[in-house]
Amino acid sequence: MERTKIQVNNRDEKGKEAVKKLRSQGVLPAVVYSHDSNLTISIPTDSIKILKSLHFSESAIIDMEIADGKKTKSIPVLIKEVQFHPLTEEAIHIDFLKVSLKEKIKVHVPLVFKGEAKGVKDDEGVLEQVLRELEIEGLPLDIPEHIDVDISELTIGHSLHAEDIAVADNLKVITDPKATIVTVVAKKEEEIVEEEAAAEEGAGEPEVIKEKKDAAEGKGAAEGKEAKESPEKEAKGKKE
Repeated sequence: MERTKIQVNNRDEKGKEAVKKLRSQGVLPAVVYSHDSNLTISIPTDSIKILKSLHFSESAIIDMEIADGKKTKSIPVLIKEVQFHPLTEEAIHIDFLKVSLKEKIKVHVPLVFKGEAKGVKDDEGVLEQVLRELEIEGLPLDIPEHIDVDISELTIGHSLHAEDIAVADNLKVITDPKATIVTVVAKKEEEIVEEEAAAEEGAGEPEVIKEKKDAAEGKGAAEGKEAKESPEKEAKGKKE
């Protein structure tokens, strides 16, 4: 796979105020995790653009050049997690994981569908994508950025499962082999399911209304009976 290089800076300043100041300057705070230590860094604008072009892929090996004064060291990393702003959806923090190019790792690799399913093209079926990625194990440099999945032969009522996806011999699929990746269903079936769901939802309402009505009638009957008995009790009380 093609390797990407970014340049970052060692970061000594920590805390909310320091992080806020970095972001105001267009710099992204980040942390690099490893087995023996953690390193706080800052990512300049140019490097942020490179990561955006990768769509912050968690399967891409990144050669990170860390500048610390006059010294620079390079380490291979993967993106472990990205935090996004809830309103602007801009990245506000990144966690990286330092990896060894000689040790196998497990990562989630995105799936890319190729072609148009026969069931959709010829029979007006509906394509339903169940999984968007597979968990793969292998050496960092052997793991692809994405996995192509040919769906052109998929007909209505048929599915592709994890065990149907071909990967290189030096890779292992960790995802459950029986897990459904994609399936094609008939459009009518989809409409029937929606109609049945709507019917079930609507069927519950009259029962509730009926219960309320019965309760109201019961209450009214009880009040009427009480009102009828009240004069008799009153008369009896006077007689006594």
